[in-house]
Amino acid sequence: MVWQSPANNQRIIALFLSLGHYDSLNHRLSRTYRARWRLMGESLAEYLPDSLHVPSFGGTSYWVKSPESLDTQELYRQAASQGILFEPSDVFFVGRTAPRNYIRLGFSSIPTDRIEPGVRTLARPSPDIAPRVSDDGEKIGRLRAAPEQKP
Repeated sequence: MVWQSPANNQRIIALFLSLGHYDSLNHRLSRTYRARWRLMGESLAEYLPDSLHVPSFGGTSYWVKSPESLDTQELYRQAASQGILFEPSDVFFVGRTAPRNYIRLGFSSIPTDRIEPGVRTLARPSPDIAPRVSDDGEKIGRLRAAPEQKP
């Protein structure tokens, strides 16, 4: 037996496409994401001056590398308590020795006016987030930014 979507659903989609709404939506999203991508890149360059930028548009997030001694799971817990959310990297790697010093900063669902303050807060957070100092005195709270790439 072959299953297909109901005819009324097919008709709605056909109408949506034929009236140009899909193209309009696609162009609007592209402009919005490009503006957010540019603002995220500018904010990372300003507040994380060690960042690496490859000028290419695509994707909806930046990968940010921090010192190897920084556990981004702990940073996530502390940042989340202040309303800053990101994805720690260990879930994107396979194996027991997955690096824990990368974060993924998404921007597709973040309003434009909240991107710069969020990056600023993450880069120069309150003392209970970072910079932190390891037992041997090394500063471990400084992040390094790189554009989205699969680790």
